[in-house]
Amino acid sequence: MKIKICGCSSEQFYSGLFDLDKVDYFGFIFYPGSPRYVSQTPKISGKKVGVFVNATQEFILEKIQKESLDVIQFHGTESPADIRKIKANVMKWKAFGIQNSGDFEQCKAYEGIVDAFLFDTKSPQFGGTSKVFNWELLDEYKGEMPFFLSGGISKEHVDRLKKIDHPQLIGIDLNSRFEIAPKQKDVPLIESFIKQLKK
Repeated sequence: MKIKICGCSSEQFYSGLFDLDKVDYFGFIFYPGSPRYVSQTPKISGKKVGVFVNATQEFILEKIQKESLDVIQFHGTESPADIRKIKANVMKWKAFGIQNSGDFEQCKAYEGIVDAFLFDTKSPQFGGTSKVFNWELLDEYKGEMPFFLSGGISKEHVDRLKKIDHPQLIGIDLNSRFEIAPKQKDVPLIESFIKQLKK
């Protein structure tokens, strides 16, 4: 099970977050509408995910180069054509808001275009609801693309996460429920959660 910590910033550079060896990806949000928006990232040894919402091709390519991104996550209403335009040697993920089983239909157009999906709680804004959608709906996802699970995951969900048995689930995305304040992660809480999840 891969672990992604999203909504990171340079504020965590001295907190020990980027030294956690069991975290696979660190997400940085380049969307000005988010309270976790950052304009740049610190130099870290871990893999960086840049989160974009309907950003221009030029902006994304600039951030890939300047911030040495390993992954770009499309979290807006980007079309398959929009994603194809990004010619860069990085992994690409596409996020989808999920409320009912019909929401998985939109994924089909992106199969083979991105490397993984991310299933988040559906909302009028782009992420950041701190709410969990009905995970039983995951049984209705029959696609072959691997996915990350996101949306309001907290320390109370360890047992439920362990019970999810889906062949395409490859990781989870942790954000607001593991914060002291926006962009300030609770490192001991994250450590405790990962230990419980992986034991």
